Amino acid sequence: MIHLNELKFGDIINATFEGGTFSGSVLQIDRELRQVCVATNDEQESWYSPEDLSPIPLTKDEVLSLQFQPDPNESPAGGGVTYVKGPFSIEVKDPETFQEIVLLYRNEAPRIFHHGLALHELQNHYLQMTKVHLIDRADIEH
Repeated sequence: MIHLNELKFGDIINATFEGGTFSGSVLQIDRELRQVCVATNDEQESWYSPEDLSPIPLTKDEVLSLQFQPDPNESPAGGGVTYVKGPFSIEVKDPETFQEIVLLYRNEAPRIFHHGLALHELQNHYLQMTKVHLIDRADIEH
């Protein structure tokens, strides 16, 4: 389950419907009715309750799908890996479990997480730090 206050337009999450789980993007949030409109990969829009929504764990594949690239010149102490997209970087201290993550953007204070992040959490931190959406809004809107 994901709490409504964690979600923003464009967040990529999982939605469960009739026993199946589908990835999709948040299109609208109705806080009064406690419902979230999600457009799934098959471009079907449906409303879900928070109980039907779940986070997508951040993994190497998810980071690469967001157009981040491994930085061969930077690697955190202890054998981690750094992924970059422009001036934004994600240092992953433990690439096997994707735990111990540091988010860096220009001269902002680093954001340090001793646990893994969900994809929508990365999207929201990226937006807060850069003032730009991590994915193109045009890809979400129909």
